Amino acid sequence: MDPVFIFPNPDTLAKAVAFRFCKEAQQAAVKNRLYSVALSGGATADKIYRQFGSSEFRDKIPWELVHLFWTDERCVSPESVESNFRTAQHAFLNSVDIPDKNIHRMKGEEDPFREADRYALEIQDHQVLRENTSSYFDWVLMGLGLDGHTASIFPGKEDLFTTPNLCSVSEHPQTSQNRITLTGSAFQKADCITYHVIGLDKAKIVSELASNSFESTKLPAAFIPGEWYLDQAAASSLKN
Repeated sequence: MDPVFIFPNPDTLAKAVAFRFCKEAQQAAVKNRLYSVALSGGATADKIYRQFGSSEFRDKIPWELVHLFWTDERCVSPESVESNFRTAQHAFLNSVDIPDKNIHRMKGEEDPFREADRYALEIQDHQVLRENTSSYFDWVLMGLGLDGHTASIFPGKEDLFTTPNLCSVSEHPQTSQNRITLTGSAFQKADCITYHVIGLDKAKIVSELASNSFESTKLPAAFIPGEWYLDQAAASSLKN
């Protein structure tokens, strides 16, 4: 398992992510370069994003240089409560001064296959703007499902780690809902990947991934190495 950082509770974890985001964006501004981040969805992400829009951070982040992408999106309208974009919009986008052109939304309301192709091109076009870099993103924030999925790459969808496409369509195994998701080819071109995980219900899956057992290598998150930000509860089953 890659580096693990354990925080006393979800609030301290969320604040640590926001502080790092603010600091790294400021460092990018000093170098007069863009700072590109891919956001995930979920309850943990919502807690983090509320910190981005808090009075402590929102006016310290150079939003004019920040570009936001998403790791995945449900095939719903941006107004839907299921939308990952809506989560970010309500948590912080509505309260910060970020240019519309810097928000690279996955359009879940469009045909998913056409949108996957369009989004891949948008990522490639953005790389040109980043100038002299081989990466697409400075930082990717990743969640973790109870089944070991991350982004919308579920167990049994390992082909999404080997496809040359940057973006693809995945199907939720229980609901059959279509999702648009970044793939292994996109995640491989990130400067840093950070999993953020909270809660006792995630302790078992975190422990399985940390064990590097044969069974754990079948979990989707095992295919995308990254560092781990855990609250005490999520880290409670890790062996010292």
